[in-house]
Amino acid sequence: MRQNHAPTTADEYTDWINRNIGLEVRRRREALGLSAYALAHEAGVSDQTLLNLEQGWLKKGCMSGTLIRIARRLGLRLSELVSATEEAAEMPILIG
Repeated sequence: MRQNHAPTTADEYTDWINRNIGLEVRRRREALGLSAYALAHEAGVSDQTLLNLEQGWLKKGCMSGTLIRIARRLGLRLSELVSATEEAAEMPILIG
């Protein structure tokens, strides 16, 4: 289940995105009919890294290069993956 509590600090946003981006990756992967193993292999990351990301077990997040490789294999730019994550979880964008 996605967390809809709106983060109010940069640290809260980081925690929130780390928990939810993996759910978006899984949703996109499944929509493309890819197994976790296939996506990991084609993106050049370990299947354990991908599974940990999808499960939200990477508390400190993922290296940006890893996310970029995964996003590109899903047909997205990293910014699109982050935006899709925010939109899917209906997270309000905070200003100020």
